[in-house]
Amino acid sequence: VMDKRNRMLLATAHLLTTLPVALALSQPARTAAHPISLSLSPIRVHRYFAVATAASDGSRRTPFRRTRQVRAAAEVDPDIADIADVLQECPPGRDVFCNRALNMRQIQAVGFDMDYTLAEYIPETFDLLAFDGALIKLRGMGYPKAIETFKYDPYAYQRGLVIDKRRGNLLKLDRHKYVKVAYHGLNRMSADERKAMYAQSFERQPQFTPPDFASMDTSFLAVDASLYAQLVTYKDENPDEVPQSYELIYKQVRRAVDLCHCDGAIKDAVAVQPGKYIRYTPELPRMLTQLRAGGKQLFVLTNSLYDYTDLVMTYLLGEEWIEFFDMVVCGARKPGFLLDPYLPIFQVRQDGSLVNVEMGGAKHADAALEIGRVFQGGNWNHLHSLLKLSTGSDLLYVGDHMYSDILRSKRTLGWRTLLIVPELEEEMGCAAQAEELQEAVDESRATRAEIEAEYTSKMMAKLRLEEEGAAAAAAALESELGRLHAEQVELTAEINRAMSAYHDAFHPQWGRLFKAGHQNSRWAQQVEDYACIYTSRVTNLVHVAPDVSFHALSDLMPHDRASCDATERPTATSAAPAPATPLRRRPARGGRSTPCSPRLPLGESRALDEPPLPSPDPAPDVSRGLAFDCECALAIAQIKPSCLGVCNGDHQGESMGGGCPARP
Repeated sequence: VMDKRNRMLLATAHLLTTLPVALALSQPARTAAHPISLSLSPIRVHRYFAVATAASDGSRRTPFRRTRQVRAAAEVDPDIADIADVLQECPPGRDVFCNRALNMRQIQAVGFDMDYTLAEYIPETFDLLAFDGALIKLRGMGYPKAIETFKYDPYAYQRGLVIDKRRGNLLKLDRHKYVKVAYHGLNRMSADERKAMYAQSFERQPQFTPPDFASMDTSFLAVDASLYAQLVTYKDENPDEVPQSYELIYKQVRRAVDLCHCDGAIKDAVAVQPGKYIRYTPELPRMLTQLRAGGKQLFVLTNSLYDYTDLVMTYLLGEEWIEFFDMVVCGARKPGFLLDPYLPIFQVRQDGSLVNVEMGGAKHADAALEIGRVFQGGNWNHLHSLLKLSTGSDLLYVGDHMYSDILRSKRTLGWRTLLIVPELEEEMGCAAQAEELQEAVDESRATRAEIEAEYTSKMMAKLRLEEEGAAAAAAALESELGRLHAEQVELTAEINRAMSAYHDAFHPQWGRLFKAGHQNSRWAQQVEDYACIYTSRVTNLVHVAPDVSFHALSDLMPHDRASCDATERPTATSAAPAPATPLRRRPARGGRSTPCSPRLPLGESRALDEPPLPSPDPAPDVSRGLAFDCECALAIAQIKPSCLGVCNGDHQGESMGGGCPARP
């Protein structure tokens, strides 16, 4: 069942665990650019592929350079050229990223949403069906003929935005629920307008929750946002033609789009030409087969009814698509399926008719599955009975809807969750291209921090002089303080301009999906809180084994970073700043000091196959070579975790043998 890549990597993991350590000791030491090799081509490829080495200036290689590292490895060692081609199959944007540790060996069942998860819709065509259909229905609700000229841009809005239904605004919030970007209809609000409306006193601080606010939790709502924004602007310009309130406009837009999903405006067009609206993914059958071969039960849980589900899945998997799954639940009515334990379940017959199902115990569940595997409605109790699950933590659910698929299943049932974020590939690609812009922002912020520190020092000196009665000396410092303050203001304006340019590189209106200014966006915070793992498309799972272990990065709070930064700060008497070196912690057990691994921004998290920086010791030695071997094992552990223990980024984990081989 496994493809060439997985067979090769499984064999590599097995070899690594059975190979005597003496083989590593027998190899000659190499320079930092060419770490100690075990003379096994797969392992050498993993070292080039997975280990982020330190550059001469102490900077860290980003995940976006891994493809070049693989190619370089193939040029140095022709024996690994074939393996390098296989490893390049998974670009960084298609990695699986981890927020919460997840051992897939403990997962008994994997469930999938269908729309925007198993089925990747083409927004330029599929969304247009809903947009055009909704315009027709809005005309029937009394809106003027002029709205027929409205245009749809599938990339004008992004997930995670919040719609203020009462005021006609679209908002982007940071993780503290501070509004960073706001549009009234199609017009951007100034900072003063935005703050006057949303940065009020504590008693009047909005919570951005229903019924006054609606979150764009899924790509489906991009059509709603586009229609609503254009109608708000049209109402402002033609108040006599659109007397409805902003709140009523949103309600009618939502109703019009929903009707398109119910009356055939979308389904009929997809049935005639599915390839025009659904992106065919040849990796999907292989991914599902791979999971089943790993002992997982597979099921579909979708709100779409069976006729449409059958249409879409037949296009993706063929006429026998049901054979890929242990059961299928259509018309689930999520999130009600996850909340109401009394919803009835029905079995779907081959002719599409429904029949009541008795689900009183395990025997009834087995009897129901013998009759057929397709159901409609029901609730989570029925699902757990049919799958014979004793706890929600044994189930991994894959979906794209932040609320109905991820948040509710996580908070209510304790399901493990995998969020599909199609925007992630473009997000990471833009981040690689905008690296220089980010560096310019970081340099300006570092310079401002130095000026602020100098300002604070001189202000304290001035206060002491005033207390001592040295008025003349204190007055002399006043002009210096004014100069420093002016520099702070100028640098702040420069940073704001640089940040605007940086965010414009991602999206000209809303900026980076996972960021709002310098902070994580509200969307990013929800991803971090509720998605155990996340990736750009469901077929990315084909690049990992069914029993993979995902490991999250260590959490660092500001005081943790401060303790790491302490060793980098130059002393007050230093004539020049200290050279850039990797951050270091206190010596670990055994007396070794290990690199500190700051947490990366969400959306830039390193995958499991990217270990932290190795220790920059100039002289290679045996222990350092083994440290590289440990990091190599960390990368291969995601392929076959049962073969070897996983060492964390600080070399403080424990292997199967009772300790990390990198430590004495």
